[in-house]
Amino acid sequence: MIPKALDPRECGICCVSGAWFSFSRGLATARSLPGSSRRALDYISHTALLQAAVLYYGVSGRKSPSRSAPLGRLALLLQLYLSPGEMIGVLLLLFFLPLLLYIAAPQIRKMLSSGVCTSTVQLLGKVAVVTGANTGIGKETAKELAQRGARVYLACRDVQKGELVAREIQTVTGNQEVLVKKLDLADTKSIRAFAKGFLAEEKHLHILINNAGVMMCPYSKTADGFEMHMGVNHLGHFLLTLLLLEKLKESAPSRIVNVSSFAHHLGRIHFHNLQGEKFYSAGLAYCHSKLANILFTRELARRLKGRLGRNEYGDMSQWEVAEIYRSRASPLDRTFFHDYNWV
Repeated sequence: MIPKALDPRECGICCVSGAWFSFSRGLATARSLPGSSRRALDYISHTALLQAAVLYYGVSGRKSPSRSAPLGRLALLLQLYLSPGEMIGVLLLLFFLPLLLYIAAPQIRKMLSSGVCTSTVQLLGKVAVVTGANTGIGKETAKELAQRGARVYLACRDVQKGELVAREIQTVTGNQEVLVKKLDLADTKSIRAFAKGFLAEEKHLHILINNAGVMMCPYSKTADGFEMHMGVNHLGHFLLTLLLLEKLKESAPSRIVNVSSFAHHLGRIHFHNLQGEKFYSAGLAYCHSKLANILFTRELARRLKGRLGRNEYGDMSQWEVAEIYRSRASPLDRTFFHDYNWV
């Protein structure tokens, strides 16, 4: 943490050191200078190095420099292997790099983010189902659909949390047609119960967004014995889509959106090891399930060409920093990716 007050002389020394470093690496190297000039440069550089170290100790909150301390050992190594000018450059880089990253973070986020939907299309009279809508991408998607006037079903495993989100969306959008239904994609009985209840209540379904998912779970299986990533991310949505497909056809033009990931490029479908019993990697299991999403969507689009209107798959190259990832995100990840606009 930077102190409330810094000695201007110390800041000046850092700047002067940077100038000497630039000069020594520029048109006239230190070795090309006369002996007296080289000695003067060495003296100034070593003095600046000492002052920079003192400043660094003050910034880091250390009370006294010591060669047994991490910074002391670092300074000793720098003195052994680097010239004075190079040492100053390294210290300046270490000192200012966090500041530069902090300044650049908004631009990096803007460059990598998916942007904001600019469409003004209204969805009055449309019915939408969003899985995993009680958090992250699903929540923001449901909020946007409700804002545009759609009747939105939040298909969630945690109904209590879903109710809280539904009330929040109703308050923000003024749309009271935000409903919650229980859906556990790790249990085919729950999937069938959800579909049966929905079809009994609704005459139409215009939008199905298969968003819910799990990521990098320890090895486990669904209620039906499927590996968790493949079972929830792909097979659960596969079954849900097929159960609701006739209603989507009847409501055409309609749309199916399967939320996948850029990680699908690393995926492989190992038919001899679909359950992950022979070998298992949490990261690769996630990639495999996302590839399955892509393959399913493409085949579905081929079979339904011209019968629904549009079928989509989302290919998120933004590291998917939703709740499923945020719990595992490092402080650096949160700095750069905390404010994605997901819709």
